[in-house]
Amino acid sequence: MAGRPAGGTRASLAALASPPLAYPLFFRWLTSRPPRRVPFDSPIPSVMLSPVASRLPYRQATPAQQAQALLALRHLLRHHFPTLPAPAFARSLAELRPDLVVDQAQVGFAHQEVTQLVQLLAASPELPFLDPPIYGPPTLDLAQHSLLTSELTVQALVEFVAQQTRCGPHLYALLLRLVHYYPLAEQVVQAWPWHLASSPPLPRSSPGWMPAPGSPEVMHYLHQLAATSGFLP
Repeated sequence: MAGRPAGGTRASLAALASPPLAYPLFFRWLTSRPPRRVPFDSPIPSVMLSPVASRLPYRQATPAQQAQALLALRHLLRHHFPTLPAPAFARSLAELRPDLVVDQAQVGFAHQEVTQLVQLLAASPELPFLDPPIYGPPTLDLAQHSLLTSELTVQALVEFVAQQTRCGPHLYALLLRLVHYYPLAEQVVQAWPWHLASSPPLPRSSPGWMPAPGSPEVMHYLHQLAATSGFLP
């Protein structure tokens, strides 16, 4: 049975919306798994040189090997960043200090290190700030996932209220967080043209009736759930 938050005030409900996140636990879980390769990824050629290649920590590499790694990285990402100067690549290597993949006289990188270097390089101050930004298919897929999650959460909230189900503070905080469309996800979906033959397929909507996420009606349902769960004075 859920207890009343300390103080029993509406302010305590607002605090539930942003509970402390367990970042260390999340990152331990993430780094213990092999890097995920989603279907949108296109393989980067010549990342791993051969099955017998060995890893070499960047700090243990000779100046010649580090210079070779810089040349290899610029060649590998020449289509990603055709106008980015060499100092930006050198700066990213010095900052990330990735393991090198060494095969006799050749030097390369594992795919995960290349992926991380791409993110660093994409944030280089030498690159122009794009406004409006570019949202690719992976970003659109993630945005649609976020919006559909909000719709399903609203349906779950309606069911909770209809069944007069009580919830604990963490479940309430989760509902309070997810019953609103995430603004960036909305922006991404709105940026795409949906009326063209080449447009991505529209995602399936959540089945059944529901109020719009973030609407006053949804806020009323949340208030009812809070009252049922004993969160209101």
